[in-house]
Amino acid sequence: MSKWKVVKPRKDNQTDKRKNSDSGVKKRIKIKFLPLAIVTLACVAILVWALPALPVKPQQQAPTGYKGVLELWNVETFEGGIGSREAWLINKASKFEQSHTGLFVHVTSLTVEQLQAKLDNGEAFDMICFSRGAGSMVQEQLAPISQSMGFVRDNFLLSAQLDSKQYAMPLYAGVYCLFARVEQLPAEQLLQNALTHTFTRKVGKNTVELQPMVCGFTQYNSPLSALAMSGGHGKASSISQDTTQYQAYEQFVANRTAVTLLGTQRDMYRLSQKESNGKIEQLGFAPLGGYTDLVQYVGVSNNAGDKSDACTEYVSYLLSETTQSTLVNLSLFSVLNTTFYTSDRYAQCEQLLSTAYVPNVFGDADAIARQRDAAISTLGM
Repeated sequence: MSKWKVVKPRKDNQTDKRKNSDSGVKKRIKIKFLPLAIVTLACVAILVWALPALPVKPQQQAPTGYKGVLELWNVETFEGGIGSREAWLINKASKFEQSHTGLFVHVTSLTVEQLQAKLDNGEAFDMICFSRGAGSMVQEQLAPISQSMGFVRDNFLLSAQLDSKQYAMPLYAGVYCLFARVEQLPAEQLLQNALTHTFTRKVGKNTVELQPMVCGFTQYNSPLSALAMSGGHGKASSISQDTTQYQAYEQFVANRTAVTLLGTQRDMYRLSQKESNGKIEQLGFAPLGGYTDLVQYVGVSNNAGDKSDACTEYVSYLLSETTQSTLVNLSLFSVLNTTFYTSDRYAQCEQLLSTAYVPNVFGDADAIARQRDAAISTLGM
């Protein structure tokens, strides 16, 4: 019977050598990286000690400037174009606030009568938007403006000066213009014949004779001055100064009162819409670029105190080209010496505004009355 012998396995010398070799490598790695770990720990310790002593970055500092509310009163005495001028001011205030943390512009719209009541009660504004009629009421409460603000037209700047000092800045403008149905009065004859041309038309079984012109007035404007200073002539003393701007527009559209309408940028928008929709006959148009008193201004209170710089900065923002360019959305005109309109009628008016005579915004009721009388006299010469 065969005998089995248990044989013990031999030790592999090569295996032992590899084990001894690996162990040596690990020891060498530990020894090699020990100084690097010590250096890293030292750097961390230095940073922990040094960081609190470093200066604060500039962008982490609180922004400077006035924090609080700027009160802006908005007093309108003439028709706009389209949309709300108050909403436009509020929108611009909101955009201004976005870059002025903690600063708010509060807009309050008032009639002239409400303005007078507030002033009588001792209430105060920080800034005020106003036009002719309100200017004489707030004149003594405005601070002179010394810094230059954009490329405002010189003729507009002069209209808000007293004793060679600028007491307000022009903000936006309107225009006067003439309209007549081409079939009743050709466009090329419109300016010269606005006060003399009549027209007879049939209305059903009746015959209606249209008088030459209907004109709309506000309490504080002088539209006949625009006609007189733009080359018109004829008898104007019979024109009723009690007709409002909207009443004049309605009478012209009804085609039962007058051949010609002396209107404003508001009528230009309304009548253009009717033309586009085929709701009125083709119209002749003539801009009266020799004169405008349809101008809104903005001024800063002489009692604004620590708010003065912020108020002045806001006024400057309103006169920036970016802000002024948005007036086309209201069918109003910028006071800057530049152009924004491409539409023919608006572009004509915009170009003529650079040379228009603009009366002083601080003229009182007596000054306006004298001006109206002078216009009637000039037209009749």
